[in-house]
Amino acid sequence: VEENPIEPGRAEEWQAYVDERHPTDNGPRRRPDSFLVIGVVLGVVILIGMILLRPTGASRAQADDLAALGVPTDFHHATVREVVELPCEGVETQTCTIVRFELDDGPEAGFVFVQEFLPGTTTPTFSPGDRVVLSRVAPTGTVEAITRVPCSFDAQAECVAIDLLIPDGERQNAATFEAYPGEDAALLTVGDAALVDYFYDQDQLEILSVRPVDPQSIYQFADFDRRLILVAIAVVFAFVVVLLGGWRGATALLGLGISILILLMFVLPAILDGRSPVLVAVFGSAAIAYVTMYLAHGFGRMTTIALHGMTSALGLTAVLSAIVVGMARFTGFVTEETSLLTFFDGIDVTGLLLAGIVLGAAGALDDVTITQAATVWELQAADPSLGSAGLFRRALRVGRDHIASIVNTLLLAYAGASLPLLVLFVLASQSLGTIANSEVVAVEIVRTLVGSIGLVAAVPLTTWLAARFAPERSAQPV
Repeated sequence: VEENPIEPGRAEEWQAYVDERHPTDNGPRRRPDSFLVIGVVLGVVILIGMILLRPTGASRAQADDLAALGVPTDFHHATVREVVELPCEGVETQTCTIVRFELDDGPEAGFVFVQEFLPGTTTPTFSPGDRVVLSRVAPTGTVEAITRVPCSFDAQAECVAIDLLIPDGERQNAATFEAYPGEDAALLTVGDAALVDYFYDQDQLEILSVRPVDPQSIYQFADFDRRLILVAIAVVFAFVVVLLGGWRGATALLGLGISILILLMFVLPAILDGRSPVLVAVFGSAAIAYVTMYLAHGFGRMTTIALHGMTSALGLTAVLSAIVVGMARFTGFVTEETSLLTFFDGIDVTGLLLAGIVLGAAGALDDVTITQAATVWELQAADPSLGSAGLFRRALRVGRDHIASIVNTLLLAYAGASLPLLVLFVLASQSLGTIANSEVVAVEIVRTLVGSIGLVAAVPLTTWLAARFAPERSAQPV
């Protein structure tokens, strides 16, 4: 049988076709190894940064300081047993709501706590059987000794000198409080726990009052117990994600859980330990993106490109945020919570503001970069003849539309979080310039604009990287 000779000039085309469909171990197949190395190196850098910024546990010692400021740190569950309407104590012309709570757990489990609620629109509506959360003021001192001595302010009178041991963080402070025999403090005995109100005057401990621990006075209604509804909506959310996303949805949920762990076990404790909030936010966000991206999208070239674009834009956002916040002279004291942080050493409130901007932009950057990389991949799969320039142009069109929607999303998210404050400004008939100039609103403006700049920068960078390396995708496993 006579073989048909290959037409002149077609041998190279056939060889290229065979190489594309059946790649060998030579040439282009080595490309994934370089991307594998890039992904591994990036993971090592993130890990080293987290080790250097790791929390030491010093923040746990500040919980006692927070309790001394009157901020509840101890909570217990209770059940509403009775709700009655009675004349208010001391103001019989008004009707108050008297609620009896039975404690379900804690050292006083079974105790019935009674609280009076004044009439008003902010008073919660209770019904018997409601599950609630009560805050408990923990004892702040222990009675070490009790002696009777002449009063320091009146030598003719006899007082009760109460020697107290007051734990304060890592310190154990000893102090003495004088009380008249008829005062509540005089009812204490050696070994009793006590409620001690104190402050420091130039490192000198000053005691304001000492009271016995009375369950009726140490509990306060904090909030309703919403655990059941939270668990229910979480189960529905997980079901919907897995139903639609399948295995990818399950890995995305796993990534969500790891993200929460990184926030609770690294980001927040490290900031409380006095680490740089900006660096902690950058490395924490990068770690979250690293884990969630590879879990959800697989360890391949497309994910590595998206991660590279995300971390680069995240660094740009952090630098730009630092410059703008410094030029705008933000103090960071925009809420009551941040004002409380001034009582603790080592917490950079302005740095917290910067960290919030970085963390807020990280989630959107994750979305934008993986979308751009996936768009390039799909375009190349649909039309392999497109070169890098063609892929870049077409994917960038998608990126422009995505950016327009993401920027608007950021604006609405920040505006929604500050809506009550904006309503107050409008009621005060403030001009738009005055409203925008106030720090609490200006901070949200900066969050939106700086975050949007990072998003805009991520689109062309990620798209260019994906377009540059996607044409070889057909010869590579992704």
